[in-house]
Amino acid sequence: MQLYGIDWLATICGLTGVYLLGSQKRYGFLVMMAASTSWATVGVMIGSVPLMLGSVVFFCLHVRGWFKWRKEGEAVGM
Repeated sequence: MQLYGIDWLATICGLTGVYLLGSQKRYGFLVMMAASTSWATVGVMIGSVPLMLGSVVFFCLHVRGWFKWRKEGEAVGM
């Protein structure tokens, strides 16, 4: 099966996103969203419902993380 490099894109985005989040960079969530989208695409291409569903859930969690991200001192009352 030909995946056209989407699997490599998903892997690179996923690893880069984890690195960025570990470095406390908020835009790591955007990179992780790209990874989740890529993995969902791979899931569609290979017909894997669990991969598609898992990728959609991870995408939603990354969106949540993007909106809930707070820099130090932005907490309530600070």
